[in-house]
Amino acid sequence: MDPQNRMKDRKRIAVVAANVRYEGYQHPVLKGILTQAAALDYDTAIFSPFICYENDTPYQRGEDRIYDLIDYSFFDAVIYIPCSIINNPLRAKLEKDFEENCPVPVIALEHDNPALHCIQTGDRAAFEQMVTHLIETHGLTRIMCLTGFEGNLQAELRLQGYRDAMERHGLPIPEDYVIYGDFWKMAATELAEKIADGRAPRPQAVVCCCDTVAITLCNRLVELGFRVPEDIVVTGYDASKEAEENVPSITSYDRPLVGLGVDAVLEAHRLITGETAAPAVRDVGRLIPAESCGCGEDFRQKFEKRQSQIRNTETYRELFENCPMTETLNSTETLNDLLLKLIEHLYLINGANDWYLCMCDAWDDPAKNTGAPSAYNNYTDRMHLRIDSTDRDSFVVDVPFDRRDLLPAFHTDREHPRAFYITPLHFNERCFGYTALSFGDEPMAFDVIYHSWIRNLTNALEFMRVRNILSSMNQRLFTASIRDALTGIFNRKGFKHYSEELFRKAAETDKKLLIIAADLDDLKVINDTYGHVEGDNAISVAANALGTCVARGEICARTGGDEFLIIGCADYTEETPSQYLSYIYDFLEQYNNATEKPYTVGMSLGWVIAQVHAGEDLQTYIDEADARMYENKVARKKGRR
Repeated sequence: MDPQNRMKDRKRIAVVAANVRYEGYQHPVLKGILTQAAALDYDTAIFSPFICYENDTPYQRGEDRIYDLIDYSFFDAVIYIPCSIINNPLRAKLEKDFEENCPVPVIALEHDNPALHCIQTGDRAAFEQMVTHLIETHGLTRIMCLTGFEGNLQAELRLQGYRDAMERHGLPIPEDYVIYGDFWKMAATELAEKIADGRAPRPQAVVCCCDTVAITLCNRLVELGFRVPEDIVVTGYDASKEAEENVPSITSYDRPLVGLGVDAVLEAHRLITGETAAPAVRDVGRLIPAESCGCGEDFRQKFEKRQSQIRNTETYRELFENCPMTETLNSTETLNDLLLKLIEHLYLINGANDWYLCMCDAWDDPAKNTGAPSAYNNYTDRMHLRIDSTDRDSFVVDVPFDRRDLLPAFHTDREHPRAFYITPLHFNERCFGYTALSFGDEPMAFDVIYHSWIRNLTNALEFMRVRNILSSMNQRLFTASIRDALTGIFNRKGFKHYSEELFRKAAETDKKLLIIAADLDDLKVINDTYGHVEGDNAISVAANALGTCVARGEICARTGGDEFLIIGCADYTEETPSQYLSYIYDFLEQYNNATEKPYTVGMSLGWVIAQVHAGEDLQTYIDEADARMYENKVARKKGRR
């Protein structure tokens, strides 16, 4: 599509994220982005690997390749969610790319890069509110803070909120009460064990930088014999479902993450158009007291309330786990069959309205089966739309398109905007293409089940690719095994393989069988006098001569050192053998006249043409042709004398 036509489309926003399946942060942020984008009539493309960790493995490199797909000039703005990308080198690479190659504004969420348009949620004030609750409601004074990575913006803002509350209430902050962690489990486990064995002071409470840290700390303390909250109060941050469902449930803070997504789109809209728009929804943060601080509902009340919320997800999980999707896909023989079976499993994607499969050009090319990743780890300039599932109407297609256009659906006339989750399709570093998932008008995000669904597909594609390569290799090995290495015509094994089929055809039809037996004259003399190189040349010339009369599907084979056979089944006439022999002798005469070899290439020939009857034996006809060939050889020797 040319740039003029692109400009006619509705405006587009690219979202650069990762780990979209995580519900605690990514889902509410994306809900805000998609809700506001739809209200402003923006299409959205969310580029995300399924997993994103700081490890250099072939699988992770295949995941990260999805960012190579982004053509910034295709979009009007980019929204960047850096804290979802748990890979510092990758983040640095992306931000360098934004600064050097992105011609449109980039809005970064909860970030501090001055080269980008950064927006915040107010973590400092929220964390101060959390600590204030512990001080004023529960009368606690010895409060420890387990925050995230040192130097990380969110970790530092939350730590500062803790300091603000403690200082405002005149409470001391011992040096060993401030602990930098990892936003994950390791630091929480270590702190619990240090408190238990006396290597760290025992506080009245620990405020944690996020729910994952709080859950880990709480549960490890309980395992070590502490009571939460009676012995130690633990609080989290993010108000995740895991915190709500933990036993005990974790006091947390429901950050205005939906509002953060809304603000990102509003800022993008302002930078694109110069206009200020009203938010589609309003979202404010709030403290959620729970059992880990001694407040909130008990576990049974929360559990019963959550049943209706999780029932739908669990239904799809049960469907997925009990469906033989892997076995069904791996049983298919061709790509089209696989795609047809895949369409039958689209119902397993919870909430899917549109789904598109875009595959690389020549994705299974055996030439790409090398040890060099550069041969197969990139998206091709020309892509192929292979499954088009729009509004749940699904078809196997093959529509080539320019990779820069990303997805044909972006360029179709639609009454309403769409949001597409663009995710990688790969097996380790081998890039097969990508997929696009839309939930229609619902501002949803995919879950962990979708990741498993996609992995079933990629494993099936890799299985098919490898199987096709092995099949091709086996075919080449078989072909080599039935061909004569010197001449390229069939060898004795090849003759045996195909001659029986031709003989059976002759016996079952009214077509005639033709056999020509040939023997190269004086091969031993040529080898002994001029060497085996010249002997090989004479054999090749003989094979070429015989090749002049295989125009009707005949099989020509070298069955011995200087012995050859031709077999055919066709509507031959009685004149056919003499015509074929004439072709052979004419070829040899022209060769001998044109060459400067010190020897003459000659052949003795015998033939049989007959109507075959059921119960007869092929060898009988071969022996008859062979006998006539020897008669011809004797006669030719007498003639030469």
